[in-house]
Amino acid sequence: MARICMIGAGNVATHLSQALQTAGHEIIQVYSKTLNTAVSLAEMLGCSFTNQLQDIVPCDIAIISVKDDVINEVASQLKCPIVHTSGTKDLTVLGNEKIGVFYPIQTFSKDKVVDFQNIPICIEANNSDFLQLLNNLATSISNNVHQLSSEQRKYLHLSAVVACNFSNLMYQMATEICEKHNISFDLLKPLIEETSNKVQKVTAIEAQTGPAKRKDLQTIERHLGLLETDKEKRKIYELLTQSILNRS
Repeated sequence: MARICMIGAGNVATHLSQALQTAGHEIIQVYSKTLNTAVSLAEMLGCSFTNQLQDIVPCDIAIISVKDDVINEVASQLKCPIVHTSGTKDLTVLGNEKIGVFYPIQTFSKDKVVDFQNIPICIEANNSDFLQLLNNLATSISNNVHQLSSEQRKYLHLSAVVACNFSNLMYQMATEICEKHNISFDLLKPLIEETSNKVQKVTAIEAQTGPAKRKDLQTIERHLGLLETDKEKRKIYELLTQSILNRS
């Protein structure tokens, strides 16, 4: 089992460190630039903490889970084997002898429990021995482990943003429309759930429904009329409708 230093104490770091600890690995230290957040996660894990990178203790691996724009700065101050959890950063931003990527494909909120066994984890390393270590680490918490290159991972992250973040924006827009007209968003939740469940079984193209799929131009025009005073939503509706029409 690995002795791990967690560099970062945000959502990903919190869930990942808990999963690794549950799997039998030892989280020996938590680092965060903000001392209070380091203390909070360290108390949860029962380990030491620091807000000084020079005080990181010797470990088998340090997992860097910080904002993308500071990964290089943080990594340059560490001497141990390191991985980052970013979906967009190249492996080569890490300059140590043993470097890798440990990217869990999931959206994380601190208070929402997730089951790591079903979360895809993408790994990459600069040598075969370190890759094997990362594979052992990943398979100890997930049944869904994949080796991807930095180039592949960039496009996977792009796809994740489109599938997850953009769809959540659509939920926000639907909520705004409902609230403006005194309708409960809860009425849409069974529909959202069914749509999500459907793409687990068939392709997204096969799962597509709605007026654009049916080429129901009259309904589309009525919807655009309802959005006449909301230029942003109307523009998005037109763009997405045209995209569906192009694929139908």
